[in-house]
Amino acid sequence: MINVVQNGKIYEISFQYDRNIVDLVKNVPGRQYIPSAKIWTIPSNHLGMLINEFKGTIYESQLYIVSDEDINVNSSLDSTSNIPDVDLTGVDFYIKEGSHPYKHQWDFMKYGIANDGKGFIVGDEMRMGKTIEVVNLALHRRKTHNYKRCLIICCVNTSKYNWEEDILTHLRGEETPYILGTRLKRNREVRYDTGSKEKLEDLKTGHMYGKEDQPELPYFIITNIESLRNKKGKSYPIAEELINMANNGELDMIAIDEVHKNTSPSSIQGKVLLKIKKMTGDRIEWLPMTGTPIVNKPTDCYLPLKLVDGHSFKDYWSWCHYFCVYAGYGGHDIVAYKHIPELKDMLQSHMIRRLKKDVYDMPPKIRYTEYVENTPTQSKLYEEIKNQIRQERDLIISSMNPLSSFLRLRQVNGSPELIDDTIKVDKDYPEKNAKLVRLMDILEEVHSRGEKVIIFSNWVSPLRTLYRFVANKYNTCCFTGTMKEEVRQKHKRVFINNPNYTVMMGTISALGTTHTLTVADNIIFYDEPWTPTDRIQAEDRAYGLQSTRPLNIYTIISKDTVDDVVHNILKDKEDISNYIVDGKLDIRSNPKLFDILLGDTKYF
Repeated sequence: MINVVQNGKIYEISFQYDRNIVDLVKNVPGRQYIPSAKIWTIPSNHLGMLINEFKGTIYESQLYIVSDEDINVNSSLDSTSNIPDVDLTGVDFYIKEGSHPYKHQWDFMKYGIANDGKGFIVGDEMRMGKTIEVVNLALHRRKTHNYKRCLIICCVNTSKYNWEEDILTHLRGEETPYILGTRLKRNREVRYDTGSKEKLEDLKTGHMYGKEDQPELPYFIITNIESLRNKKGKSYPIAEELINMANNGELDMIAIDEVHKNTSPSSIQGKVLLKIKKMTGDRIEWLPMTGTPIVNKPTDCYLPLKLVDGHSFKDYWSWCHYFCVYAGYGGHDIVAYKHIPELKDMLQSHMIRRLKKDVYDMPPKIRYTEYVENTPTQSKLYEEIKNQIRQERDLIISSMNPLSSFLRLRQVNGSPELIDDTIKVDKDYPEKNAKLVRLMDILEEVHSRGEKVIIFSNWVSPLRTLYRFVANKYNTCCFTGTMKEEVRQKHKRVFINNPNYTVMMGTISALGTTHTLTVADNIIFYDEPWTPTDRIQAEDRAYGLQSTRPLNIYTIISKDTVDDVVHNILKDKEDISNYIVDGKLDIRSNPKLFDILLGDTKYF
């Protein structure tokens, strides 16, 4: 055990003598040896350097840190229990025909009404109906506070269409939401593939389609986070127009969907959001939304808490240095977190969060791990590439994106033709791809039950190959980032509404968030994402409030490969934090992970 104990402005380090440990400690600037006490000391602000020295060594797990800063003390958000006692007599809750509000949704209205326009973080777990909760609170504010307009900012671009569809569905046509920049074609059909110029025209004219002879902008207007990046000279015209609208009483509420994505305070859009907050004061009620527990990633918490007046840190730099431990080249790498219990208290004071398990009974998720053995063709390719990667170990670990080197191994398991261009995708191809064969078997089982299925992959290329075989047997829809927006939205509508189309294939990045696909009773991961959060989000596309049947989740794993290792890491909830930094598997800070992924070191 290597004890690292804080004593004022220093850390005292004690351990049973080991020359290798001494050499590691000596690499920390400002270290001193105290012979009389047989301890080493380092300045308290150099703790990150010490942690960084031990990263990836056999001694890493022996570090025991005692600090008044709660170094690496994790914490999870609790379900909100202190719901205010608010009389809901006369309060409406709009929801689609055939459905009814759940108790937790009425509780949301109580919480929102009691906050009386101050704004708060909406942190309900994924697939619990945050969208309709926010919509109903916005309508209540219009009724009681005379709000003029609610802006919805989507941090995942495609979710703007989901918001439009959900508002139309749940409000049964009584409200017509409008996506900024929408334009009419000559045949009166709408087109969405416009730019910042059209969005700005809408805001300046205050009318739909940018024309004053068209209807005024409705109560719900929708845009994507990237639109805030629009710049002219030194100003951001769209942001400036939103500020003017708020100060003139034309905009009263802003909801930010998936606020943990694409809104870093160091990004342009993050800075613009903070500027809007600064220039409008309390004239806007902010509702940042996230279904992801962000308490263990403090870099994600600064902006949403700032928008709801949840902290008094003067800037992002001060925030990060209070909650993050830095080291590495230039002192820019985050190697640990601190003060997380304090952050948890801060969040829970300005957030409503409920967990599915606490509010209602859901049908179960039934998981099936489908192991396959690589074909001889795949096995040969796999060993060749593994040896190449092993020889480049040091170079890969120090690169900006070490995980990209393992992409080739994962491609061998699911799409060997991407590695060896002599492999032809023809009638004999299944003999060279074990995953494809198992996938087709699962699809046959699913269709024998008369059910629909979603197939997820991390990448577009494997889906192109799969499509040639799957679509030859089943009516198949697709949703990837390479498809035109109107085309993939059409595919989505067909999959939801046409019972004859039973398969949806999509990438995790494009289809794995925001969409509602509960018509499917089955999900197949042809390959898994790198992190558990991405996997859960993808699963929950087919699992939500309206689910009445169990969800079957199949994961196809190539045995004794990087697939197998990633699967085990994702399952191990206790140790996953050892390998994740800022939500991603991090090889640079954890060199041991390189050897684990190659199979040279056992994970367990």
